[in-house]
Amino acid sequence: MPIDLHNHSLFSPDSDTPIEEIVKEATGKGLKVIGISDHDDLDTSFPFSYRLKDPEGYLESLSSLKEKSNIKVLSGLEVGLQSCAKIPPDGDFDYFIYSVHGVPGVTDLSVENLWTLYLEEAIEAISEIERPGFFGHIDFLRRYIPGHRPLDDRILLDELLKRLIRVGIGIEINTSGWRYPYKEPSPQRWIVERYVSLGGRVITAGSDSHRKEDVGSYIHDAVSLLKEIGVEEIFYCERMEYVPIQLKEI
Repeated sequence: MPIDLHNHSLFSPDSDTPIEEIVKEATGKGLKVIGISDHDDLDTSFPFSYRLKDPEGYLESLSSLKEKSNIKVLSGLEVGLQSCAKIPPDGDFDYFIYSVHGVPGVTDLSVENLWTLYLEEAIEAISEIERPGFFGHIDFLRRYIPGHRPLDDRILLDELLKRLIRVGIGIEINTSGWRYPYKEPSPQRWIVERYVSLGGRVITAGSDSHRKEDVGSYIHDAVSLLKEIGVEEIFYCERMEYVPIQLKEI
């Protein structure tokens, strides 16, 4: 397993896992690169908004681990973007995972046009992105929609993907979907294929772990999916620079 860039530690309010335990687990599972990407939702109006605990201590802890770990440790941040809050915080981060976790004013996730509303929000939320990173779990809301109804607005999806490609932002294969009842990655395979067909090439993988047991989970499935599609590289981002790993070497 090469990389896992999406992991949450006790610096996120929804996890109690020490960063050291995440790195230890990653090392034991043979990962080459581990990224810690704790939550920092910029719009706190949502009931499930999570702000990063102790940003200075977070970066100091990661800096210390980088020096003493046997694998590459990266300082990430899962930035919760919304149309009203688009600018990531400053700090010595290697990369950002840009995530849109909801639609302002929408609490009923069974509404028929939810995916259209979500994609409209996502397109506006990324409009001012300037720093490298990866758009996280494009069809995130599938976790919570009744029946896990998949994304269905292909026109707006194309617009989102084209904008990401144009500004140099990659996408993430979030393997947590394989841990949900629908047993598929987030986004679904066809969305990854569409991104590639439109010219996108910067793809990473992340487990979205909140427990040490989930670190690296299903990453091998993400790598297999990419190989089947014909993708030749998977990426991480260090000091805001994309770094490829050749899949043929894995």
